[in-house]
Parts: sequence; C-alpha cells; structure tokens
Amino acid sequence: MKCILSLFFATLCISNFSQEKEYNSAIVKINKFIEGSLVTPYSDNEVPLLIFIMDAGAINRDGNDRMSKNDTFKKLAIELAKLGVASYRYDKRLFKMDRLGIREHEISFDHYVEDARSIVKYFRKNKSYTKIMILGHGQGSLIGMLAAKDLADGVISIAGNGESIDQVIVKQISKQAPGLDKSAAVAFQQLKDNGRATNYEPALESIFRYDLQPFMKSWIKYDPSLEISTLEMPLLLIHGDKDIQVEMVQAEKLKEATPNADLLIINNMNHILKEIKGGRLENQKSYNESWRKIMPEVLSGIANFVTQ
Repeated sequence: MKCILSLFFATLCISNFSQEKEYNSAIVKINKFIEGSLVTPYSDNEVPLLIFIMDAGAINRDGNDRMSKNDTFKKLAIELAKLGVASYRYDKRLFKMDRLGIREHEISFDHYVEDARSIVKYFRKNKSYTKIMILGHGQGSLIGMLAAKDLADGVISIAGNGESIDQVIVKQISKQAPGLDKSAAVAFQQLKDNGRATNYEPALESIFRYDLQPFMKSWIKYDPSLEISTLEMPLLLIHGDKDIQVEMVQAEKLKEATPNADLLIINNMNHILKEIKGGRLENQKSYNESWRKIMPEVLSGIANFVTQ
C-alpha cells in the first residue's frame, strides 16, 4: 500500500510540475554589445520568435529604469510564451559603456539598428523558428522598422512615433513650455545643418547637451512614416488611449503611411501596456507598480498577429 501511495504521489508531483513549467528562460549573448533573455514555450514544437526593442533612455530588457520597476517586458515575454510565442529581449549597448570604455558621444542611433539586425541574423543562423518578427516600443519602434528591412518577417510597433523625433519634441515643448519650442526648433536645425547646436536656452540642456548631440543628430534624420512605408511585410500598430508619452495622432500617422497595417487601439491602456481607470496620477504611479498585469488585448493581439 505504501508503495502504491508513494508511486501515486510521485506521479502527482511530476504531473503538477509539468503543468507549472510553461516556459523556458535562458541568457543568450549575441556579441560583446548584446546580451539578453530568450524565453521560449515549454514545447518541442517550432514556434515564432519576437525580438523586443526597448524605448529611449536607460530602459533595461525588463522594461525598467533606475527610478521605476514595472517589469512590463519581462511579463510580456512570459505571457506570450504561454501562448506559444518565443521572445528575445536585451539591454541596449549603452549598458555596456563603462565595461567597454565607450563614451556617450560615440554611440549613435545607427548602432542600435545595427545591434537589432545582428540579433535577427543570429537567430536566423543558429535557431529554428517558424518566423522572426521585431517588436519595438517607443524609440524601439523606429529601430525595429529600420532593422527589419530584408531580414524580418514582420514588425509590431507599440507606441511608436509617426514623425521624426525633432518634430515630436518641438510639439511637446510648445504645449509644456510655450516659447522654448522656437529655441528647440532653431537648435535642431543647427544640428542638421552644422552637426552642432550652440544657440538654445539653458532649459533645453537635457536635450542638447554636448555629448548627446551626436546621438540626436543620428536619430532626427529618420522619418518613421517614410521608413515604415517602405516595408513589405505584415505590420501591427498598437497604441493605448491613456498613453501620456506618445499621442494617439502618432499611431494615426503611421497608419496613414501604411494603410495595409493592422491598427489596434486599446482603451484605457497607457504607455507601458497597463490598464489605467483613473487620471494622470494613477498613470504615473503605474510606472513603478510591478504588480500590474499586461492588458489581455495586447497579448491576444500580438499572439494572433504573430501566429496567423
């Protein structure tokens, strides 16, 4: 009887373990600049792979920065794996600056594009997936468009801009600090014409500080609407109507540039894919609330698009 009971409980434990094991996770190093997390469904079947590209600034592979922890993209990776979609998310090369002796003025927007393309090439060569698509969030949306050309099987843009970043910034400043927008516009034009901006208000230092200008110059040369219009592959645009960082009009501009793209507008969703029922205060607090779940419409929308 004891043997039977022992066998029964052993079998029960194994069964429960197999049910709980819904995904695998591993660290994968692509090259000296790129290291990230590969999350795959707990299955032997071939599945599609998504390459996650983070938003601007020091946002790590999980979607967090030094001031906030929301784990948005860590959660997204896990939930998509449960739905049969693998993903690779990585830290941008700016996280390697100190270790590799890279200075801020030596990093360009094109380096980010180069890194994303290197990742797609790596998985094309070393792994077997049904398809490889790029998912870019915020700044990562434009990086994904540029990296996908002739390499990826599709692009998902989440909260991406439809205008060049200088136009976006000038319009934001005009609303938040009227008067400074003219100074910003002049500085951006100087950056385009001369490679350096010298005439701008001190209040704009965070945008035009000397060491950051080379990166800004390499970024403002790209028009997202133009770039996405050149892509001949499936496209999905996702935007939340509670996004306080990227206005809805930006998603509409991308849709205008690519009429065949799928556009998914999610009610009550903010920039980091979380549900916001209240106002701006709740929205801001959510950036440091890791307990919040990814909105289900995001998961189903991405999974359906990738697997169709």
